[in-house]
Amino acid sequence: MIRRILVGFDGSTEAQHALLVAIALAADLHGDAHVLMVVRPSAHAETPEERARAAQAEQENLSRGLAGVQSQAQHRRQVSTEAIVADGPAAAIAGYAEEHGYDLIVVGGHGREQMTHRGIGQSLEALLRHHPCPVLVI
Repeated sequence: MIRRILVGFDGSTEAQHALLVAIALAADLHGDAHVLMVVRPSAHAETPEERARAAQAEQENLSRGLAGVQSQAQHRRQVSTEAIVADGPAAAIAGYAEEHGYDLIVVGGHGREQMTHRGIGQSLEALLRHHPCPVLVI
């Protein structure tokens, strides 16, 4: 039974659509949705303070986008959110899902990354290979 849904959110149009689907699915299943925003460390920041400021700015940007998407949802459900800083979004999402016992991972089909030759992003491909539970790609 699917009750706990984890949504990987990077702010992309695809991730926004995935979030709307996950919220509707959680409502239909009488379950809960949780959004995980994976913030990548800045490649240009040289000091720990600069990295922290860049990560904070990215998290705030993602949070604003997330709030906009949630306001569009047909089902008004409380969606919990968390942001983590990690180099690899796929490993972070898979590890988080496994550690916290999620039943389903929902992600956007392409996200911010360049497409690989097979037509799926590198993070998505890695997530599909190493997922701890079913993955729904929107």
